[in-house]
Amino acid sequence: MNVYQQLQQTINTAVFSSGKQAEKYQPYLFMPMKYIPGENNNQTGKVRRELTIKMVARFGVTSPTLIAVIYGITKRQALEHLNKLVKEKLLSLVITHRSVDDRVYVLDYAGAKYAEELLSIAVYFRTNDKPALRVNQNTIMHDLMMQYIQLRGIHNKVKTGEDSPYWISLVTEPEFKRLFKSNDVRNVDGVVIEPTGSLVAIELEHSFKTKAARQTILLKWLYGLNHGYYDKVMLFSQSLQVFSDIKRLHNQLFEEMVTRVDKKTRKPLLTSQDVTQLQSKIIYRTVLCDELESVFYQ
Repeated sequence: MNVYQQLQQTINTAVFSSGKQAEKYQPYLFMPMKYIPGENNNQTGKVRRELTIKMVARFGVTSPTLIAVIYGITKRQALEHLNKLVKEKLLSLVITHRSVDDRVYVLDYAGAKYAEELLSIAVYFRTNDKPALRVNQNTIMHDLMMQYIQLRGIHNKVKTGEDSPYWISLVTEPEFKRLFKSNDVRNVDGVVIEPTGSLVAIELEHSFKTKAARQTILLKWLYGLNHGYYDKVMLFSQSLQVFSDIKRLHNQLFEEMVTRVDKKTRKPLLTSQDVTQLQSKIIYRTVLCDELESVFYQ
């Protein structure tokens, strides 16, 4: 069994162990996104070409910084790789100051068709749009950071160099929105599956939010947890100060919401059991704080 077959088997085992919970995320959880270099330069080039197209198709954009980190190459090499795909008309370049690289790359028409072959899914593409109109300028930094976190988790290694992934497969935010259009379900930044089969909602908290906003988010997470969309919620940020503020507001809300009544249901916004559940299911992951700050803000 080669490394690709082993990876697919590992993903399949985790998805099946998750049971009916994972069914709602098909086919996305079955798509391997781990970078495995080839045995020679020609094979490695083919692997990079295919994975880059998959990344842009699934996340919507990518940038040289992400490519450099995932493939373990220099920024210059990443630029050469991406610009080659532009020359092949698989990707389009969008210049923007919102990106850490002052540029992002999106799919071109041929790239969308190629992605459909690689992923065996329909890839939506509007041929009349200019490349810049295929990007939400207001969310570029957030989207690139989230892409970094989700792919970084798949490629995590211990100090000895051995693989130690946080999770083994993922569902991106655009894919989540495509699957679930209900206003009740909070559009989380992504869903990942751990080797154990546990489904985890991933959220990037890169800015401060009001208490009212945090209350709405808590209720959406509770709905997601209670209705089997995920088993826990994992928060990431580039700032320890943002984490401290989130914890402060959460603690205040956990005390206040059990005493406040919902006008529609005439019941408390949260029960004591709800509070206990949220406290145990929300995980604050500070492990990537310094790394995200270094890559995206310095």
